[in-house]
Amino acid sequence: MGGGGDSGAAASTMRRFTSRSLGPDQELRVFRIAAFACIGGVLYGYNQGMFSGVLAMPAFNNHMGEYTTDQTKKGWLTAILELGAWIGTLLSGFLAEVLSRKYAVLVACAVFIIGVIVQATAVSGGHDAILGGRFVTGMGVGSLAMIIPIYNSEVAPPEVRGALVATQQLAICFGIMISFWIDYGTNFIGGTEETQSDAAWLVPICLQLAPAVLLFVGMIFMPFSPRWLIHHGREEEARKVLSSLRGLSADHELVELEFLEIKAQSLFEKRTIAELFPQLREQTAWNTFKLQFVAIRKLFQTKAMFKRVVVATVTMFFQQGASQAAAGWAAVCMVWLFVIHFGYSWGPCAWIIVAEIWPLSTRPYGVALGASSN
Repeated sequence: MGGGGDSGAAASTMRRFTSRSLGPDQELRVFRIAAFACIGGVLYGYNQGMFSGVLAMPAFNNHMGEYTTDQTKKGWLTAILELGAWIGTLLSGFLAEVLSRKYAVLVACAVFIIGVIVQATAVSGGHDAILGGRFVTGMGVGSLAMIIPIYNSEVAPPEVRGALVATQQLAICFGIMISFWIDYGTNFIGGTEETQSDAAWLVPICLQLAPAVLLFVGMIFMPFSPRWLIHHGREEEARKVLSSLRGLSADHELVELEFLEIKAQSLFEKRTIAELFPQLREQTAWNTFKLQFVAIRKLFQTKAMFKRVVVATVTMFFQQGASQAAAGWAAVCMVWLFVIHFGYSWGPCAWIIVAEIWPLSTRPYGVALGASSN
């Protein structure tokens, strides 16, 4: 009878946990953290939209030589960002696991800032500075696009997790929107013809530094992911973070329940890794680096994991439909309708799915693989 009573009490606690709504203060705190982290999404969207306007500016073309007249080379000026983002996305799974989600964001911001500074030297460096700078910048935004959804999903409580992860898409769309208006405004600096000033294209490029520096400084004061802390044996710190995020005392039963749930998942996956890859059971940086490739290979070896790969890569791949150009007013109207409906459905849901479908041990690598197809 005692066992039945314990089970009933546990079930009752679980029902209260799953049905509990956060208070206004706790909701606001978690939302602030997620919204601030999504500055990375703003940078990602801004980079996607900004450069198309810069390419059309006469002052910019004066420094690029044949890279704006030869269509193949002009394509490289645009595509080099996506190549860097793809590489950055794949490498960021290792960084997020070894350094923590928080410190990986700091590294990505630093890389991004370096890339912007290199681009700003294009007045004297020409197309080489733009190619090199956009590649490095791409690595930064690609890493941010992968790490931010993981971070938001792991600091958010279950009842609002999906909504907070979806803010990534809102941030990307906001970044694209402001990039178009900034390009439109700066295009008139010095005129729109041969008299145009270099500031017309330097301002949109250099403005990226402000949110990047803000994100870098702000993330220093943001909490670690409690899931990452538990997975790396920092349990007392994880309790304090959970307590702060949920607005409850560290010994509150709901904090304890969530803590034990995360710990059970972490222990199960550590044991699984120890059984499948005993040579990688120690959590060293080198083992984690090797585990990244082992884990990605493992994603294709079972039917259940392969389904996750298909879902993650396909949903993120078809996100690119939102950026296709259209000719004519009729097509413009159709694009508007597409973007409106995309914005509340496929766009945000893709980020939620890719962040939530993976086990804890393979989450950084699974999200990296999914986000790389974007």
